[in-house]
Amino acid sequence: MPTRGAVRGWLYDRVITGLTAGWYRAVFDRLPHGARILDVGIGTGHALARGADRIREKDLRVTGLDIDRDYLHRCVEEMRRAGLSGQVTPLLESVYDHRGGPYDAAYFSASLMLLPDPVAALRHVSGLLAPGGQLFFTQTFHHRRSPLREKVKPLIRHVTTIDFGTVTYEDDFRRVLAAAGLEVVELVTLGTTRASSYRLAVAVPDGDGRRAAA
Repeated sequence: MPTRGAVRGWLYDRVITGLTAGWYRAVFDRLPHGARILDVGIGTGHALARGADRIREKDLRVTGLDIDRDYLHRCVEEMRRAGLSGQVTPLLESVYDHRGGPYDAAYFSASLMLLPDPVAALRHVSGLLAPGGQLFFTQTFHHRRSPLREKVKPLIRHVTTIDFGTVTYEDDFRRVLAAAGLEVVELVTLGTTRASSYRLAVAVPDGDGRRAAA
């Protein structure tokens, strides 16, 4: 009989991967050859492994953080099956405690707004970047404020065991980045529904000199 951890990992992959695998590929496509990446909230790694061809082609090196032991155990096995153990290093560690780097890029795959203090996380991660490093974010933004949705979404984890966090709006996201001293230089839409859109944002520390997105 499958363990509770195995069931949680299986459910995570079924619910999350179909959407986030494309997000990873969009980020990988923007990275230079040989880039060193910090993946904050790697989860089970299944979505990342779906981009194994890009990782190999570009010789990317990924350090993946997660605080969920069940997910990380599944991630280690996923990297082994995908033949990525030499290029992807999963760590059971909080982003606030991580001292690795320097990294050419950091990626938050819908994980930033789940953190207890996203501003502190961004400031810490910015300090781990190499000169010219960038921060990438993929995030679902809801178009209109909905008090009902704001109440219901955090409760979904009690049914699915997956923490989807709170409803996120673009202006709230931008305020978090600005408070951390970051400037958005690119914002593209990867997909839409009637009520929300899936977007990729790229940010750099203020004063970096790269032109900001509109």
